[in-house]
Amino acid sequence: MDSNKLKVFTNLFSISSDKIAIVDDDLNVLWSTGIVLPKKLNSSDFFDNSKKEKQPHTTAADFPIKAEKILRYETHEMVCSVDVLPVFDDENRDNVEGYVFTFYGFFEEIKNINSLFSTALKKFLRILRNAASDVYFNTSIIDQRLEDIEEYDLVEKNANINKVLDRTLSSCANFEEALIYGADDFNIMLSDASEFIEEFIQSVKYSAKRKRLNVEFTCKIEKNIYLRLDYGRFLAAAMNLISNGIKYNLSERKQICVEFYKEDGYARFVVTDNGMGISNDKAFKVYEPFSNVTKLGMRESLGLAIVKKFADKFGGRIECKTGISGTSFSLMLPCVDDSKIGNVELPNTDYFNGKYSPIELYLLKASIDEDID
Repeated sequence: MDSNKLKVFTNLFSISSDKIAIVDDDLNVLWSTGIVLPKKLNSSDFFDNSKKEKQPHTTAADFPIKAEKILRYETHEMVCSVDVLPVFDDENRDNVEGYVFTFYGFFEEIKNINSLFSTALKKFLRILRNAASDVYFNTSIIDQRLEDIEEYDLVEKNANINKVLDRTLSSCANFEEALIYGADDFNIMLSDASEFIEEFIQSVKYSAKRKRLNVEFTCKIEKNIYLRLDYGRFLAAAMNLISNGIKYNLSERKQICVEFYKEDGYARFVVTDNGMGISNDKAFKVYEPFSNVTKLGMRESLGLAIVKKFADKFGGRIECKTGISGTSFSLMLPCVDDSKIGNVELPNTDYFNGKYSPIELYLLKASIDEDID
């Protein structure tokens, strides 16, 4: 790419707030804004999601690219989508002399955060939760007194304060979730997963009822299925599936069916809802970080990306079946051979309950309006 053309592009994009890079045909970075990149990009880090819908992260992109296309860019430091716009030679329109890359939908790996910073963040989250607890306690008292003196305008304003707190805690939960999933430390144990899931689902039902969520739960749990995994992360993955089935379900009477059974050496944790389903042209994108896809559109959150990461880590996989009558996600994890069960540990279930437990926070995210005024 000649210097004059490069100058035109840099002047054009220098005022943009987007993350943009201009590269030559060998993917050498000539100029960038809003993002730190190596001097030369590796073509093997780009993947073409449109080529193979079932495994979008394994199909390498073919360079040169001669039409605008959206690719996936994945390195050890970051995962994101890239809008690729080819730049052609003025004299030969078949010759690509460079590209304009626009990066978006970032999921930067948090595993590189040092332990000191991680500890400080967790402490901040605890302080925030304690502060929110105090505010909730006081606003409930204020609510009652305002109603006694019939100050209904102030009651409404007080309710708005609670909504802001809910949204703050929801964002806090998203961040904490990313922090946990980016870390390399795992608390792996062998346990009776059936017993764990039964207690877990009972807590979900209780919390949903307390939050007055209009959801009908049905459960079918097969007994004596043993799994070796990190049960805290399993809880987060399971709650992602359940809360998605609630949040993106527009049915007048929402229904969630949870099944857990053994099949062909795998334990299947299946969550089925009665929502509208996901269109076929978007179904393969549901596992992309910060790109929840629903009939309602694209949602910016970690979503099913962390469920897939959990399944991959423990030798499993996730499957999706969707249609007009609802969507079903199956989280499949390898069972432990009965002859190798040995000593069984009991996962900590104390965090099932409480105002700021993982279950409560996920149901909070499922119950609040995403659109912030």
